[in-house]
Amino acid sequence: MRTSARTSIFRNILPALLLFCVSAPAFSQETVAPASLEQRIVNCFEDGEYEIAISLIERFLKKAPHNVVMLYNAACALSLLDRGDEATSYLIQAVANGFTDLNQIVNDPDLEPLHQHPNYLAVIEALKRTATRHADNALASWRATYGTENYRYEKDEERRLTYATALDRVSHQEMRKMLEIEADQLKSTLFDVTPDYYVLIAVPTPHDANKLLDAPNIGGIYVHARKRLIARDIGGSLRHEFAHVMHYAHMEKIDQKHPLWIQEGLASLYEDYKVRDDGTFEFLRNERHNVVKNRAGKGLLIKWERLFSTSNRRFMRKAGHMYPQVRSIFEFLADQGKLSKWYQEFVKNFSIDATGTIAFEEAFDMPLNEVEKSWKLWLSKQPKIDTTISAGDASLGIESDERNTRISNDGVKITKILPGSSARRAKLRVGDVIVSIDGAATRSMDELQAIIGSKIVGDKIRVRVRRKSDYLTVTVILRPLRR
Repeated sequence: MRTSARTSIFRNILPALLLFCVSAPAFSQETVAPASLEQRIVNCFEDGEYEIAISLIERFLKKAPHNVVMLYNAACALSLLDRGDEATSYLIQAVANGFTDLNQIVNDPDLEPLHQHPNYLAVIEALKRTATRHADNALASWRATYGTENYRYEKDEERRLTYATALDRVSHQEMRKMLEIEADQLKSTLFDVTPDYYVLIAVPTPHDANKLLDAPNIGGIYVHARKRLIARDIGGSLRHEFAHVMHYAHMEKIDQKHPLWIQEGLASLYEDYKVRDDGTFEFLRNERHNVVKNRAGKGLLIKWERLFSTSNRRFMRKAGHMYPQVRSIFEFLADQGKLSKWYQEFVKNFSIDATGTIAFEEAFDMPLNEVEKSWKLWLSKQPKIDTTISAGDASLGIESDERNTRISNDGVKITKILPGSSARRAKLRVGDVIVSIDGAATRSMDELQAIIGSKIVGDKIRVRVRRKSDYLTVTVILRPLRR
């Protein structure tokens, strides 16, 4: 007997059911209360008593004829009874009243008997057209505002993504491939969902980005209400915001709103990673790691119990040290092989503990304070990353205004080459955009400096640059920085 889908439907559309309970006429004392009737219907599905389920659903619908949960459940029960015409009639009513979760309809095993019914196929096509229309409208709106001269527009139907990017063909395809890999990894390890709506991924020109984003230090933003992600470049900020896209899709699917520390901790984790040969992710330390190491050395780390109960507003007020610490916690979870387990436990126990405490205790099989001690010990053993290049250090010998003025969106644009430098000897030019070193992307100055900071004088590196519309790779022998 298939029960998981039925329980999921009641959970996922609970707000609609609660709205009915508040606004609809109350059941008389002689009838079963809505919550009790709902449970009886669930029990009928679990016991395979679909005829009884239909009679109870019809009883419910007499009081609330437009309730999408019950309309959908009627379609499922009738489908399992092989009464296709009636089942599709209820499914059409459910869609007409606002049930538009295409993924749920397509993947619900209770509706499998309808998959060849012409009315079912018509519903699926109508929902696909609606989703496509919304996607097309988003692209058309961007195109009308920003034109076609600097932008390319594409649609990924499998992952429900549309793109408006001011990138050349090569960078655009590399960006798409990166997001496809991230989407698939997030789906397989954490969220188990593809958005049932289209999301616009926009990488504007630097000029347009300055108008769309409030300040130069804001690398990107995902506005869920508009289903739109905007990123200044195709590096860590884009990966961060895209993790939000996938997380929001899952939160909607399971009808949970996770605390900001969890949302931002997971998104920050995905800022920097590399994909191993077996397809798994290795999460890399970034500049946030040094911040949390410094705070640990000064005894300024926030106690987990206090951190987990922090309000969203206070979290953002203290973002400068909150983000590094929560990223470190999730990096610890991933390093210990506990990330997926922790998230599963968190979702399962959300109704009784939205802080994540129980999830940590279940994932590690120890009290929270012991897990916290383990994290601190782990943190103490992680070396800082070298993101500074001082006189005498290995250096390319270039300057760029990227960190302050964001003059490119696909890499680090060289604005000056120092005399006698590695870059000059390798015949790099002012205007070249460095897009990777030894195969690791350098889409921002932070990414470039993290790579160079890990090198020593005399190391040979392969630097890939975009020179106008051409790409070339040169071998550079790193020389000491001279001021």
